[in-house]
Amino acid sequence: MSPIPKAADGYYHPRTEAEVRSLILYARETGKLLRCRGSAHSASAAIFTTCKGPPPCQMDTPPDDGNLNVMLNLMNGIVEWDDARKQVTVQAGCHLGLDPSDPTHTSTLQNSLFYQMNQRKWAIPDMGGIIHQMVGGFLSTGSSGSSLTYAFNRHLVGLRLIDGNGVTVDLDESDERFYAAGVSLGLLGVIIHATFQAVDAFDIVGEQSTTTLPDCQVDLFGDGGKGKPTLEQFFRQTEHTRLMWWPQEGVHRMEVWKATIIKEKTGFKPDPYKEFPPIDGTQWPSQFVAGGVLTLLGHWMMPGLIGNITRFFVTHVYPTIVRIFEPVDGKKGPLKFQDIWWHGLPMDNSAYDNLIPTRFTELWIPIERCQEVMQTLMHVYQTKGVWAAGTYSCEIYPTPASKFWMSPAYERDVVKVDVFWFGKNAGDPIAHFYPQFWDALKPFQFRPHWGKYLPYTAVDPTAWLQYVRAQYPRWDDFMALRAQMDPGQVFVTDYWRKHLGIPGRGG
Repeated sequence: MSPIPKAADGYYHPRTEAEVRSLILYARETGKLLRCRGSAHSASAAIFTTCKGPPPCQMDTPPDDGNLNVMLNLMNGIVEWDDARKQVTVQAGCHLGLDPSDPTHTSTLQNSLFYQMNQRKWAIPDMGGIIHQMVGGFLSTGSSGSSLTYAFNRHLVGLRLIDGNGVTVDLDESDERFYAAGVSLGLLGVIIHATFQAVDAFDIVGEQSTTTLPDCQVDLFGDGGKGKPTLEQFFRQTEHTRLMWWPQEGVHRMEVWKATIIKEKTGFKPDPYKEFPPIDGTQWPSQFVAGGVLTLLGHWMMPGLIGNITRFFVTHVYPTIVRIFEPVDGKKGPLKFQDIWWHGLPMDNSAYDNLIPTRFTELWIPIERCQEVMQTLMHVYQTKGVWAAGTYSCEIYPTPASKFWMSPAYERDVVKVDVFWFGKNAGDPIAHFYPQFWDALKPFQFRPHWGKYLPYTAVDPTAWLQYVRAQYPRWDDFMALRAQMDPGQVFVTDYWRKHLGIPGRGG
């Protein structure tokens, strides 16, 4: 019998470090699996002990498979404020910001990490486009923001976890294992708490421009000139930025979002960025309409639909709809905004996942290949048309080199290509949509984001495994440490065994 009962929602909700240890030991002794769910922003198969259902197997509830699916929502407090060092130690179940989709309703604005840091006039100068995630999940997948100047994991200075042997392990930068555990995919142990180095709180000012490709402020495909930087130059000279490309024929819009820290705060007044046009003070109605349109388009435009009606819809109706939702800058110019750090930097935080559900594959490529990557993407869109452009956008943004072994940015600055798939589309993106991008960008030695859809083909299941493995200099070191810290494979699911080549128990 498990040391603590499983709740009605199907999860185990430990309250203490001792209860986490007891669950791990129980799983080891009974041959069960144990995985932790954070905000469930990652692909479901990467989160749960099993993922059953049609591809791509997105789940909202834990599987009833006899294994242990854990949530750390009751371990969400601040452990210590170290004022002398300006460091905060926080439990792994704490959300970075409010998670409006938290099924336990534990997450609040007031108990989120960034809110509490801001109350002390502290900050972390980088984060993802959303801040719904739990601390443990954001770290485990190697997630990051949109900057070459700053990086979230550079501010991680300590970790405590419980490994598959039930042993508490405290790690910091003096221990090489720290650089394995900082991006561990949940395979070394359950993170109990993390310590971050803070900086002084700050405000940002920025703008978002929406233009056609020729009118973009960046030379997206060339060597620069005529007052325009190359894409790599733009990334290096801009503190925070991301590009959103709508690549459909007849559309080809480029959104350039950029922000910088305000050095002088005289007269500062927040004027938040609005990703969607507000109606009566809320962005919900416009998202509802956009989600409805994308749902309709996703069923009309997927492979297999042929005929004159579909062709007319694709080449005439759809571009008109997108141009309405993504108009180019008018006489007023780019959209201006300014805000406090943790409100302004997560530019997608106002998006409702239930209205615009989005799936991702994200490929991290050496930033020196920016120009070739953009040219390759354009070739894919031009030659494959709507079946590559789809009904959604593609995000392009940077991240600096990391010391963590399994970070997709390990020892190299990267440009990240994040191809979106609308969650209500017909079809299977892993089989019919993403392979064209994996194949096209394969020559650029990409490393995939671990929490998003990973390259895979049923025809040759080991082909992509060997490719990805070759991109990580410390791969074998990580796998050896994994075997040492979890010899019973308490944390190794079939999904991770398939994508990482981990032998079966006793193999």
